[in-house]
Amino acid sequence: MRILEKPVPIGRIFFDLSNPRHDPLTTEDQAIEYLCDKEEVWSLARDIAAIGLNPLERVALIPIKGQKDAYIMAEGNRRLCALKLLADPDRAPAKLRKGFASLAARRTFPKEFYAAVFNDGEEVRPWLERMHNGAYDGRGRRQWNSEQSQRYSGSNKNKVAQGFLDYAVAEGLLSEEDRKGKLTTVQRFLGNDFMRETMGLDQTNPDELARTRPKAEFDAIARRFIRDLLGGELVNSRMNKPKIVEYARPLASIPGVTSTRIEAEALFSNGDSTSSKKSAKRKTTPKKPHKIRRVEYANEIASALKSYGNYKLESLYHSICDIELEHHTPLVCIGAWAFFESLNVKDS
Repeated sequence: MRILEKPVPIGRIFFDLSNPRHDPLTTEDQAIEYLCDKEEVWSLARDIAAIGLNPLERVALIPIKGQKDAYIMAEGNRRLCALKLLADPDRAPAKLRKGFASLAARRTFPKEFYAAVFNDGEEVRPWLERMHNGAYDGRGRRQWNSEQSQRYSGSNKNKVAQGFLDYAVAEGLLSEEDRKGKLTTVQRFLGNDFMRETMGLDQTNPDELARTRPKAEFDAIARRFIRDLLGGELVNSRMNKPKIVEYARPLASIPGVTSTRIEAEALFSNGDSTSSKKSAKRKTTPKKPHKIRRVEYANEIASALKSYGNYKLESLYHSICDIELEHHTPLVCIGAWAFFESLNVKDS
């Protein structure tokens, strides 16, 4: 099969009125109305105005019999619609005309498509099937799943959740099968600084997560978190910030976990050569002591306060442990002073 590739003026390309996206239509105006109403052409036009046409995607054309240099758009009708309306905003549906006119005034848009020209519909059919029928038994385009998308996006908060899950699988705390579909929930919890502080998870360098608790204690907390994650009741994507903080508090008091903190150590200390070099550098370069972000909450103190039956003391202790030290140190000091003064009065 020999496919001709060449630039074709947009004015010589016409919509496929039998496009699988819609029922058969009779006019181009109907096609424009449908594509704008149902196929998000306005969003596509704004994207084209912002960064241009996707250079990784060509359009596919079929010559119109009996007409010289005229073509039907077999693949790319949404792009064709966007560019036709950017060239002539008056053709847009009434509610979008002002928007298209505003976009059209910003810059000059392409006047032609670099296209693959096929002889007929049967010749282009197998390629359209591979583009639009999903994975198509491995022959088509496979969409990225959520974790693959997160790896590519490279945002720091996503890297933290991704790195933690990688660690959990590597340490046998979580299976690859159980990991599926958990990224969003882990991201929600580890995006909370109180949760990270309680776990002892250091994200100073998102590309190389570290822990500030001894490994055995970090793993104990991670194991409990993963157990609750898989259970879905205590850890789920519906939790808001107060609920996440409430969940995190008791983690510091589970069996085997102490108040010990250490200099940050990479989670993957024996990883690839790059990681090993970074770890070596970490060990030989002096670092500041680990910064304590909050007064650590202790279940024993909370239980003792509860036995007093004094709600104000319980609430004051909760607030002292909830406020960030870095930005509110004087406030925490005053709260601690008031707390101990109140205890002295209670005991006397």
